[in-house]
Amino acid sequence: MYYTLITGGSRGFGRSMAFECARRGMNLILVASREEGLKETARDIVSEFNIDIRYFPVDLTEPDAPKRVYDWCCEQHLMVGFLINNAGTGGTILFSDSLPEYSDKRILLNIRALTLLTRYFIPMLQQCPKACILNIASLAGYFPIPYKSVYSASKAYVIGFSKSLSVELKPSGIHVSVACPGGIETNEGTIARIKAHKYWGKWTQMESDKMAKLIIDRVLRKKKIIIPLFINRLFVAVSRIFPSGFLLSFLEKEFRKEPHSN
Repeated sequence: MYYTLITGGSRGFGRSMAFECARRGMNLILVASREEGLKETARDIVSEFNIDIRYFPVDLTEPDAPKRVYDWCCEQHLMVGFLINNAGTGGTILFSDSLPEYSDKRILLNIRALTLLTRYFIPMLQQCPKACILNIASLAGYFPIPYKSVYSASKAYVIGFSKSLSVELKPSGIHVSVACPGGIETNEGTIARIKAHKYWGKWTQMESDKMAKLIIDRVLRKKKIIIPLFINRLFVAVSRIFPSGFLLSFLEKEFRKEPHSN
């Protein structure tokens, strides 16, 4: 029996991904920081789908958290055949106004936890037929974004890491995908940030459950780079034409509109 492990799987987009995978008959392991949210999501999924679901509460920003997740799976004899590194955190703030802890959390969760979880689970994934890794990046990873400097840089890392890993793991049979969605309607904070961009936000966003279905469809079709919506793919292509100064000026004006928080 194989399991799909989803980090950040108790709420938001991770919860949507969990339901989408369960709908396809995948057994699940959900990882998130709050046990209450994990229990609720697991209960809701089991009430609707006939799958096996386990969960492990842990704060992935803790230094030993990635290894603890891996060790727990080994102790429980749970074989992971599909790793979805979804856990991450965003936000909008002028870098010089942010607390050091703000940047540290984004580095630890968006980069370190994703990287180490991938490394720990590769030997297990190599034992599974049709094994997959899905890393959730962001459209922001293709742009240097003022007020989101650490976030956009962290997602650029995820994109580059995933592309390199895809080549390295190809001989082992492990497929690697990276998804780069635009705005996703998941909670009040993200919805407020999407609305701040008015028509730009409206054009580039997608409802969480629809996004999950689209991404899982494309992973199972062995797509390596997934940028949902034609308009977002067009933005990435066009951005390579404009001078960097013009692009940065446009992005600064656009992301100045978002509500800022530390």
